[in-house]
Amino acid sequence: MLRSVFSKTLVEQRRALLWWAIGLAAATLLTTTFYPSVRENAAELGDVIRSLPEGLRNALLGASANFFSPEGYLQARLFSLFAPLLLLIYAIGAGARAIAGEEEHNTLDILLSTPVRRSRVLLDKAWAMLVAIAALSIVLLLAIALTGPPFEVSIPIGRLLSAVAACLLLASAFGGVALAVGAGTGRRSLAIGVTSGAAAGTYLIDVLAVSIDGLEWLQRLSPFYYYRASEPLSNGLDVGHAAVLAILAMVAIAAGVLAFERRDLAL
Repeated sequence: MLRSVFSKTLVEQRRALLWWAIGLAAATLLTTTFYPSVRENAAELGDVIRSLPEGLRNALLGASANFFSPEGYLQARLFSLFAPLLLLIYAIGAGARAIAGEEEHNTLDILLSTPVRRSRVLLDKAWAMLVAIAALSIVLLLAIALTGPPFEVSIPIGRLLSAVAACLLLASAFGGVALAVGAGTGRRSLAIGVTSGAAAGTYLIDVLAVSIDGLEWLQRLSPFYYYRASEPLSNGLDVGHAAVLAILAMVAIAAGVLAFERRDLAL
């Protein structure tokens, strides 16, 4: 049953995954092709960047990144918002569909009709979600590695892998939250709304807290801080920050298991 639920979920997502992969690769290609023109207009763009508020500038570029370097350009154009946003949208949707989607489509009773624990079904769904996020992350990694060098966007593979891994962990954390809310309530729209709201709110906290004296500590409450603060594209992956995101994902999935086990489904 473990294998069948896991494979069933991935098979159902295969077409969506294909289109997501194509879109992610196309967006990456579009990003890398613009780098030469950006570097040629460094003087004009530099004035615009310096005019940005400190919090927004740090969120886009990192505290030390140079926008006109390959690392700074990719951080600002891809890893500051676009890549994590795409992976977050996919992860939140997949997490919300995992249990709540099956319940709303009246197919959950089929999954639970065999003598298998609910927790095992949910964990299979969680693994399928994580594997799908990992697959899209690999597409992102390969797209940058293949399309970057022809346009002078060359970054050591270790640091590129670190940035993609941080993106994967961030998406997994919010995907786990969506799965937990969906498993606990049986409502897909509520899971998407709550998790999307949490993502937007914590992103704003991370961006704005640095600009307000005395509120820097609020950043530590935001998963985006642990995704962004160590600047993995420039400095490599921070093990401590990565561990926080991984633990958040595991705690959320564990909470989903407990909530799902205790619910009266009345199927």
